[in-house]
Amino acid sequence: MILLKNNILFSLLFSCLFSAFLFDPENISLSGSSAISYNDFRSSNPAAISTHKGMTIKIIGLHAGLGTNFLSISNYNDINGANFEDSTDPNYYPKSEFYDLFSDNIKFNSQLGVTLPFSDIIFNNFSFSSKIYSIAEFELPKSFMRLALYGNEPEESYDLNIKNEVTIFSESSIGYSKKFNNISVGSRLKYLQGLAYGKLNSLSNNSSYFFTDTTQGFLGQAQYLIHQGVGGSGFSIDLGVIYENQSSNWIFGGSIHNLFGKIYWDDNNLTYNLFKNSIVNQLPLRHNEKQFFSINLDTLNAMNMMSMSANEIYSTENFSVVEFYNLCDIPFDLDSLFSNNDLIRTDKGSYLLKTENISNVVMDSLSLKVHNHITDYPTYLNLNAQKKLKEGISICLNLSTGFSNSLTNSEKWKISTGLLFNRFKNTPITFGFSVGEQSSLNSGFSIGRYVGPFLINSGFKLRDGFFLQSMKGIDLSFSIIFKVNKR
Repeated sequence: MILLKNNILFSLLFSCLFSAFLFDPENISLSGSSAISYNDFRSSNPAAISTHKGMTIKIIGLHAGLGTNFLSISNYNDINGANFEDSTDPNYYPKSEFYDLFSDNIKFNSQLGVTLPFSDIIFNNFSFSSKIYSIAEFELPKSFMRLALYGNEPEESYDLNIKNEVTIFSESSIGYSKKFNNISVGSRLKYLQGLAYGKLNSLSNNSSYFFTDTTQGFLGQAQYLIHQGVGGSGFSIDLGVIYENQSSNWIFGGSIHNLFGKIYWDDNNLTYNLFKNSIVNQLPLRHNEKQFFSINLDTLNAMNMMSMSANEIYSTENFSVVEFYNLCDIPFDLDSLFSNNDLIRTDKGSYLLKTENISNVVMDSLSLKVHNHITDYPTYLNLNAQKKLKEGISICLNLSTGFSNSLTNSEKWKISTGLLFNRFKNTPITFGFSVGEQSSLNSGFSIGRYVGPFLINSGFKLRDGFFLQSMKGIDLSFSIIFKVNKR
């Protein structure tokens, strides 16, 4: 039970803190359309640094944000003081309309990105970068809101499937770019270091529910698996090309990011070996172990509440397991395991082996046949264009899509555009908007200030909205850059 509480608190903490791959203020303001706009790390296309001369160092970089799929200021104002029952009331607001806001369940997502001081450096056309990210997603079924709005309806089954995942990792890269006449090419090799992950999900799609039976009472159960891991590793590659048409002031670019990127959460990587004695050995779960937790509610009614004790009305189970996908991989007598209820068959075709009485030596041998957790690193494609409109003003365009829905990635196409203003002395300004991806509409703004060789910049992006009233989330970014090259 202590393990369950610690995992849930850990997950909820990160789910409610911050919202990461668009990092710098200009990036989030322009929703990624600045991929070829600068010749330093503010452009995501690795070919962009081909014209960089001198040295640029990021003193500090921070990106934080939070979003939901239902909550906005305008939605809150609609229901604030509303009457859900009396249709003749001037403030009447139909419950059905409010319930429709949760058609895609109740979701929260957040990301935090931090650049450690002096860990982002560009020297001429070579780049070195290191960032730390935390990404969290939390989802409740819409039946929670139905219960709140309509109460316990007769003969109604309520879904209690909860999903929550937190991934903390770092990304270190080295890049190189070269210009050939009007064409620049570049690449970045990244080392992906998994720091920690935690995940809470229902055992199956129908394993967690609450049912109101008018003849017997309340019935229900909730079965969850808690995943926990420390240490992972992987590699990915960024490739980019930029073509510049000097006669027309147009620049075109294309790039693919995080190609082949995956984080393998195994027990043979830098993070795991580094923290094995100080952290890993102190964790309640061993490598590849998961925690099974269940609550079973058996016919709760007024008579039972008066005549039965609490442990007769509901029961709980809580134990560690290893999940197998093939019975042949389990080196024990299967009949004995099933008869003693030490092996649980799930609806998705896997098997959960209780491991409370299995030694570390045996666990180490089992781990060789257990599927390690793998995080798909977000691979995505960027197509860009930029045109100089007049002195100090440029417009940029971007079309992008992801190859998976992992982490902050989306397989939906996104179109983004924006303007770069450099006409105000020492005060660069950008603003832009995008359509598509995980949010229907995003808008952003950034403003900076050159103070000698330093550029201090801040920016924000409104998620799912063009104005504060309609936004359903916000991203904030702040950076200080030291530049000793010509702007």
